[in-house]
Amino acid sequence: MAAADKDGGRGGGEHLPAWFYRLSPRAQRVYLKSDAIDRFELRPAETAARLVEDLVAALASGAATTVERAAQRLLDDLAQRAGVAPVRLEVRNVRPHNARGELHGIFYPRGCGGRPAAPLIILWMRTAQRHDVVKPRTFVRTLMHEFGHYLDYALLRLGGSPHTGGFFRRESFLVRALSPTLD
Repeated sequence: MAAADKDGGRGGGEHLPAWFYRLSPRAQRVYLKSDAIDRFELRPAETAARLVEDLVAALASGAATTVERAAQRLLDDLAQRAGVAPVRLEVRNVRPHNARGELHGIFYPRGCGGRPAAPLIILWMRTAQRHDVVKPRTFVRTLMHEFGHYLDYALLRLGGSPHTGGFFRRESFLVRALSPTLD
């Protein structure tokens, strides 16, 4: 393959990572499609700002069940506006960690466990070392990151959700759409 072709027609001189060429042809197509999409066709309403405020207040309470209810209401509102089924959320307390770092959140497109189930987002609300409640902006960004994975499947129907430049631009789009109440 000529060097000029290695960017997959993306232009701008951006090159694909070397590991891209080790992906299956299907995974390469998902990656390129994901990378080409900058935003979702989603405009949060004024209710979203109120729901983010509720979530920030819930975080201040330090109670995982209160945070989970507030975050689930926000996700339900966004899912409705995007025209997709609601995604299930679990909020847990202290982040798991290992030598590589802390886990902030995770998305399971087919649920968690042995049998297929509804898509699931799991978020942790406390830091691994000090057990402090995370900052609201960090929690909302993590929530939108995992919701972005869900939208890649449910709305964009990509068949996967790799961490591409396009994915991170879509995540930032969601955060910016909600962030006026966080600054």
